[in-house]
Amino acid sequence: MEGGTITTVQYVISDMLFDMKYKVETINTLMLGELEIDSPNKAHGHYYEGTNTYVFNQVFSQIKIDAAKHVFVDFGSGKGRAMILAAERGFRKIIGVEFSKELVDICHKNLEIFKSNTKTKSEFKVIHADAADYAIPNEASFLYFSNPFDEILIAKVIVNILKSLDAFPREMIVMHLFPQGNRAFVDHPRLQLVKELRYGYVLRVMPGS
Repeated sequence: MEGGTITTVQYVISDMLFDMKYKVETINTLMLGELEIDSPNKAHGHYYEGTNTYVFNQVFSQIKIDAAKHVFVDFGSGKGRAMILAAERGFRKIIGVEFSKELVDICHKNLEIFKSNTKTKSEFKVIHADAADYAIPNEASFLYFSNPFDEILIAKVIVNILKSLDAFPREMIVMHLFPQGNRAFVDHPRLQLVKELRYGYVLRVMPGS
């Protein structure tokens, strides 16, 4: 992550306070080699590091969106931090897609703890699947990527995004944080850049001709 010492401290403290607030465990970083993953796309994935709480809140404070009207899909949902943060923002339904069964199990546990400690109205669903094989449901309208995998796998996901949109035309937004030079979304002709943020991009998926 970018920034000086003060910003780094903000990152660390925000995540510690998040876990303390909800009595969940989302902090510890895990390399994919430490996890059992049955997928031919394992080599295209990045290590697990939950979306930083401070960053998530910063980027969502800079965009205008009626979260209650959207279904949020987190690709590479890990332990569920972004899913809980999306619930804080008021998304009506939140779907996590994760190819590590171990992380899916931790995510389920964290979400159950969160639901028991809050009065959230958000509906949660966690899917153990490879993102390349995930058929994006017609209701999905806000697709969230926090550097989960490389451009090769993103290209496969884009095919699924366009299939879903063409089958059921609707407003569809993509947020790609920490792209680290990955321009698969930005350079695709069917995705229009809406806003460039300090931490990444917000794009709109364009309807087909």
